[in-house]
Amino acid sequence: MLREECKLLMEKKVENIKKILQEKPEYRETLFRRGYLITDRKIDNTDEYPFYDNWKVHKIKTFNVYVHKDQDFYEFTDDKLSIIMIGHAYNPFDMKYDENELLKDALDAYKKNKETFFDKISEFTGIHLIVVFENDKLIAVQDCAGIKSCYFGIINSKKYITSHPQLVADICNLEMDEFVKKLVSLKCYNIGNRYLPGNITPYKELKRLGGNTYTQCIKNFKINRFYPTKEHFEVKNEKQYKECINKIAILMNKNIELASKKWNNCAISLSGGMDSKTTLATANGLYDKFKYFSFISKDSEAIDSNAAHEICNSLKLKHEIYNIPSSNEEVKDFEILKKIINHNTSYFMNLPNHELRKYIYLYRLNGYDIELKSWVSEIARVFIERKYGMKMPQKLNERQFNIFQTRYFMCPKVMHKADMYYYEFMKEIELREPIYNYEHADLFYWESRLGAWGTSVISSLDIAHKITMPFNNRKLIEVYLYFQHKDRKNDRVHKDVIEYSNKKIANMNIEIANKYFHSYRIIMERVYYYVRTIFYKKNRGK
Repeated sequence: MLREECKLLMEKKVENIKKILQEKPEYRETLFRRGYLITDRKIDNTDEYPFYDNWKVHKIKTFNVYVHKDQDFYEFTDDKLSIIMIGHAYNPFDMKYDENELLKDALDAYKKNKETFFDKISEFTGIHLIVVFENDKLIAVQDCAGIKSCYFGIINSKKYITSHPQLVADICNLEMDEFVKKLVSLKCYNIGNRYLPGNITPYKELKRLGGNTYTQCIKNFKINRFYPTKEHFEVKNEKQYKECINKIAILMNKNIELASKKWNNCAISLSGGMDSKTTLATANGLYDKFKYFSFISKDSEAIDSNAAHEICNSLKLKHEIYNIPSSNEEVKDFEILKKIINHNTSYFMNLPNHELRKYIYLYRLNGYDIELKSWVSEIARVFIERKYGMKMPQKLNERQFNIFQTRYFMCPKVMHKADMYYYEFMKEIELREPIYNYEHADLFYWESRLGAWGTSVISSLDIAHKITMPFNNRKLIEVYLYFQHKDRKNDRVHKDVIEYSNKKIANMNIEIANKYFHSYRIIMERVYYYVRTIFYKKNRGK
């Protein structure tokens, strides 16, 4: 597609959204819901598109911080420094859950040095962006897994940090990158996890930040790594093993307790899978503080939902199963809200209709202050090796990062371009080599998959209600990585955390097979992996 055609198509989409929201003003709150924008540009007419008077503006040093009315915002200023948090946090190490206190602690640490600052915020659980301002300088850092979306860039000499690339694109009239347009139009793109290579966005002017890195801006933005800083501890005997299991269980229980104190109407979403069973087990002693639910948006989800229902029944917990409408016609204003959600996600997620129906259903349900999700714990479960049914190399290259994301068929130019983006990404965030004794594949999952796919999923869900993740704590995830590779891969660690926390759940022996790990799919994934990596090695050797 020619550049001019891309520009005209995007302008048409924006005008279509404007028209929809002119005719349906009740949906204006859903546009970039729970979003934020930090910029040194003053934006006039915030009563018009895309803000519609649904955003508040805070003046911080030389920057304007625009925050959607449904997004949490906290600020603390001391002497020449200001620090803000967009989102939420709680600290299981000192049991503080007032973000104003947490920001003061973080700023006190920052005044000592950056190392102390990053160590302090690594104690925080939740989904958030923290920004420290010093005159016209700033640094921005996300939560553990980079779930609170953060995109940044300089456009016409003005700085932008945002939750939604499309928001900046609308304000600055940006053109979608032709490579991204081509990639997301491919059928094979939808076979993978539907996120973009490296840290690119649909707009060349913006980049994505991710876990364990921060962006610093003096005159220009630069990404820096702050974690890991040294080798992590390794479990060597049964005594150490049990101590670490206990530590995980206790930290998780404290996180869940803090969530129950922060919000009045909390819900834990459940399946029969290992991650959510671990969350449920570690909530032991707090069960009366939460509601419990699952959903069925497609037939394959019934197995998970029914397993969760059985577990809750055994614990005498009320568990709701939401049956999401099976057709678009059953959902009021489906096509309208689909266009808004696609606009919010910058047209690269290609969400299937059953996912869209789920998000719209939950938006209309408006049932909870916050939902506790569990999938950050996948960082520790050696997901990539399970998917391919094989041992991963100690060192991965850009082609491997690339095919972990998308299966490319009949589009070699697109694949090679994506390789290049991953090469630059790995170089920029200092991930060309394994770091200390952290496995390369674990860091890929942590910093690339969750930092790209995970943040996009949560951005999509922002239309419905707030999300928190008790696993999303850097010091907690680090303890998971203390264990031997085989104990993480076979789920011994998760199972023992469940056993320690709630023997009744453990003794039920309910295990739902992951649909990604059935034998036929593993064989096909492995064949594809070998073909793509073997030929790539040969090409690299020329």
